[in-house]
Amino acid sequence: MSSTDPTLRRLARHVFQADFSRLPAEAVHECRRRLIDSVACAAAAYPEPFCERIRSLTGRYGGVPSARVWGSGEHASVEMAGFANGTMLRYLDYSDTWLGKTAGHPSDMIAALVAVAEAYEADGAALVAAIVSAYEVYCGLCDSVALQAHGIDQSTCAAVGTAAGAGRLLGLDEERLAQALSLALAPNLHLYNVRCGTLSDWKSCAGPNGARNGVFAALLAREGVTGPSAAVEGRGGLFEVVGAFEWQAPSGGLPLIAGTHLKFHPVCYHGQSAIDAALALRRAVPLDEIEDIHVETYESAYRAMGSDVQRWAPTTRETADHSLPYTIAMALREGRLSTGAYAAHRLQDARTKRLMDRIRVSADAQMTAEFPACAQARITIRGADGSVHTHLQRNPKGNASNPLSDAELEDKFVRLYQPWGDEAAARRVLGALWSVDRLPKVSALVDALCGAAAR
Repeated sequence: MSSTDPTLRRLARHVFQADFSRLPAEAVHECRRRLIDSVACAAAAYPEPFCERIRSLTGRYGGVPSARVWGSGEHASVEMAGFANGTMLRYLDYSDTWLGKTAGHPSDMIAALVAVAEAYEADGAALVAAIVSAYEVYCGLCDSVALQAHGIDQSTCAAVGTAAGAGRLLGLDEERLAQALSLALAPNLHLYNVRCGTLSDWKSCAGPNGARNGVFAALLAREGVTGPSAAVEGRGGLFEVVGAFEWQAPSGGLPLIAGTHLKFHPVCYHGQSAIDAALALRRAVPLDEIEDIHVETYESAYRAMGSDVQRWAPTTRETADHSLPYTIAMALREGRLSTGAYAAHRLQDARTKRLMDRIRVSADAQMTAEFPACAQARITIRGADGSVHTHLQRNPKGNASNPLSDAELEDKFVRLYQPWGDEAAARRVLGALWSVDRLPKVSALVDALCGAAAR
């Protein structure tokens, strides 16, 4: 059965025609940087008990061909290896972000695509082309429609984007690529509730699960399984859920992967500018003399990190790293925001709670109008002596307009890689990642990422 959905046919055509040889050098370099950032995040989360539980579950699922779990080297089915590695990548909320009508974390797809490339013996150039193609589909959907306003989570984008990238790695023709996109979209309209209220374990799994389902969709299409013929534009399709829109497709310019933002702090992206502002003001007023802290930011940041009462009383790591009051209080207290700030016993600290109670958050109309071009925050601190101190951060460090340098990214990698090895080991892995597009087999990269548990 041929797909009759014009949107899916058009996307499939773009993905099918994409080729590594046509990629701008800047796009290849930015893809290497996203891989480096993603591996760093996964390494840092490897010892976390939750990630251990996911790896334990993954070990029960074999497959032929198989892929490996990073760090341990244990074999599992392609889908589950990608899910376990993706959950590690996502867990610390330290990975990249796309800001459009919908915000999301496109690197949620990377681990799944590495697993497909490893299992099906693709080379590094093919992996880079697949990742870039996946980002085009994911970020194009984010730019086209405000999914979250309709109760749909970003993980939907991960499912469809991964299906596109995996389909490329599997060598699907244009028709089967369209089927893969349909098979990924129709069953994967994830609920935005995953980002609301008290956040659960699923926050770290949602995107990787979308990617897992995208791999499954591509594998089904490879076997000739067909999906709904008009999952976007037809009766009961996506247009009926969110309204008609033009799904942005590659325009021939610089691929969208170059416009994603890396994180300088381990916190929801909507909190990055606020942390920068808090650190800039940290020495303005002694903590015990602060009377009031007013945080002004754009609507999306307010809604995600400062509108729920749970943000002033986080009981889970997942809620804390989506709390402006908690993360600002920790940055003011410690002079930085580290992954250790979210340890369970630290969430109950009375001194942090007293500081949080002095923080109020509001949405600013001008900042909202300027988002996503500017992801800004203004913090005003009023001291007991009546002094007032203000800092406006227009874009955070790591934003595409204020990027991490390659050296700063390497510093982040070496620091986060510690659970898997010392600086010398980290530098060796960096060498493989910086040259990933020249690897004859992606399995050589995975070799470098495995065996950490035995070292």
